[in-house]
Amino acid sequence: MQSVENRSAERAEVEALLESGVFNRAPNLTRILRYSCDRYFEGQGDQIKEYNVAVEALGRPSDFDQKKDSIVRVEAHKLRKRLKEFYETEGAAHSIRIEIPNGQYAPRFIHNGHAAESTIGAEPAIAPAAAVPDSPAVEAASSDAGAADHRPPRGIRGFRSWIAAAAFIALCAIALSLGLRAIRTPSAKGKDEVWTGSAVEVPSEFRTLAGYHGPPFQDRQGRTWQPDAFYHGGRSVLLAGSARFDCVPDPRFVHALREGDFRYDVPVRAGTYELHLYFVEPPGVEAPGDDAGRSFMVDVNSKPVLSGVDLLSDAGGPNRLYERIFRDIARGRDGKIHIGFHPINGPALLTAMEILADAPGHVRPIRIVARKSSLIDTGGTVWSADEYVLGGHLVERKDSVRETMDKTLFEGERYGNFTYYIPAAPGRYQLTLYFAETFFGSRLPFANQVSEDGARIFNVSVNGEAVLRNFDIAKAAGGSNRGIKRTFSDVQPNAQGKIVVEFNSVRNYAEVNALELVGMDSLDDPAKLTVR
Repeated sequence: MQSVENRSAERAEVEALLESGVFNRAPNLTRILRYSCDRYFEGQGDQIKEYNVAVEALGRPSDFDQKKDSIVRVEAHKLRKRLKEFYETEGAAHSIRIEIPNGQYAPRFIHNGHAAESTIGAEPAIAPAAAVPDSPAVEAASSDAGAADHRPPRGIRGFRSWIAAAAFIALCAIALSLGLRAIRTPSAKGKDEVWTGSAVEVPSEFRTLAGYHGPPFQDRQGRTWQPDAFYHGGRSVLLAGSARFDCVPDPRFVHALREGDFRYDVPVRAGTYELHLYFVEPPGVEAPGDDAGRSFMVDVNSKPVLSGVDLLSDAGGPNRLYERIFRDIARGRDGKIHIGFHPINGPALLTAMEILADAPGHVRPIRIVARKSSLIDTGGTVWSADEYVLGGHLVERKDSVRETMDKTLFEGERYGNFTYYIPAAPGRYQLTLYFAETFFGSRLPFANQVSEDGARIFNVSVNGEAVLRNFDIAKAAGGSNRGIKRTFSDVQPNAQGKIVVEFNSVRNYAEVNALELVGMDSLDDPAKLTVR
């Protein structure tokens, strides 16, 4: 097993290598090396597979097919060559050398000519497609053994190593004092992770994926999520790329999680913020213990905001998003927002986090259209793609409504028996539902060419209370293909921080086209209705 001192030295060698400029103008090589080394230090070397490198390090989509796309093999081949050249030239005096063995993607650290003990598993090489240039399949036999013969004698190597170590320590001290770069280092136990970064304040909209160390990720809502940052403690847990999660803003949203006893210290500008915390309890990662399962507490700036969080109960099951929103969050005296996650039974957990600037006393509206992609309506308002929903099916109808109401809101429809679980900070809200009968009474196949009145009847409830009984869209709107909306005031979230909108069929399927949730306080000052 590796000692804490050796592991710290290995991390330092990674940072020195990345700072050397050897990977300038080669961002893919930097991403692969950073990703592979991060996973190695987290004890997850067996997860450094070709597919994971492609998706999590190089940003390839989740349907990446390694038999058709040889990007990882080609870039890994270049990385091996670049590392070999570096340690034969300017890095020859380093006491630690990093290698990526042929047929593998996990790093190997050579200490003074001896490989460190490791339990990292090797991944068999997969032959690339034909005619791929610079392919590892045609890589010459490894000359690592012969490379040792070109190194200086041991005495000279030792002397150079002391000089290099002293120079590196001095450079690190200068860089840290200026706060110019981020370094991940282990805790005293060698298990927890620490991110120490620049003190520069984050943007007014800051989003991070907990436990994720790949390139920035843009979801289908158009929002960009950064890799994990500003954390102290805990450990990263990568999740299977093929796993399916419910109620998420994007099918690819859940990449990893951070678990343990940890905190985030996020530097922000003066002002007030909304804090969004995202949790998902995936199967196989549940905390061991009694039947109560995992439970933990959360505090913000040392004040408890959640106590006894039980994701399996609060979210309603595993693989389901549980989001909590808090408003009027201000930074502490040190200019940072501090969010702590503390175990009660099993490790605490976080999947993602948003910190969004907003006016005091207000929350950003949530607007959802029953479509697979977000849209901007004719008034310039942004509506998010369908999310926070369980059950039902999506369908698009381009020729939807005939009158002046914004037609784009009715071009998508969710139908069936379904429920929206919309997260909301404590407070009072106005909920508006948008409907149009675009099937019955139309010329679509199976639409039953009869009067649309009475063809579709359903009920709607909000947090268990019926708000629409035996609702007939066509009858209420005066015919099919006519948009109509129903608004409900003074709606409040339940104990789990959700506004639950449930649609149940009476005759044929229930349906909805769009939903809008706006804070009642914001309605008093429309200028502060920030678009989410």
